[in-house]
Amino acid sequence: GVAALVAALEARDHDTAEHSRQVVGLATAVARRLGLDETATATVEHVAILHDVGKVAVPDSILQKPGPLNDAEWEVMRQHAAVGARIVASARTLAHHAAPIRAEHERWDGGGYPDGLRGEEIPIASRITIACDAYHAMTSSRPYRAARSDAEARAELLANAGTQFDPHVVDALLRELNASRPD
Repeated sequence: GVAALVAALEARDHDTAEHSRQVVGLATAVARRLGLDETATATVEHVAILHDVGKVAVPDSILQKPGPLNDAEWEVMRQHAAVGARIVASARTLAHHAAPIRAEHERWDGGGYPDGLRGEEIPIASRITIACDAYHAMTSSRPYRAARSDAEARAELLANAGTQFDPHVVDALLRELNASRPD
């Protein structure tokens, strides 16, 4: 199940593996801070673990490109959420995570992909993973850009609360960051 999919992804891309571990810890802490029950928190944990599993279908030339992606490459990259949902849906014990994995690039304001979901139409596990994933991505170096500071990433989360991100999730994430890494 989960372990096999994660092992496949980690074998392909160590950066993704480390990124996923960081996102999982943050996402489960945010779920608890939001008062989600054990079942919902476990769903958040699994969605955070598997949110990038669809990247197994993205060619290395795109996944590891040192510069910005062109439109065609972005089109391929954008497929990974739907591909990940199909992969997860094919495993009987994981099928219930397919919808939140598919929704991992939706936006609170409806401007995301692949389905243009908005607000609470987006599963809570997705909304939590989206914000935690964004924070971790912003504070990590990429081949094409330097990492942003913690303060810059927090400011970006706040600036996009209510548009890209669920404002309640951003609030809980910032409270968690303050508790775990006080400035």
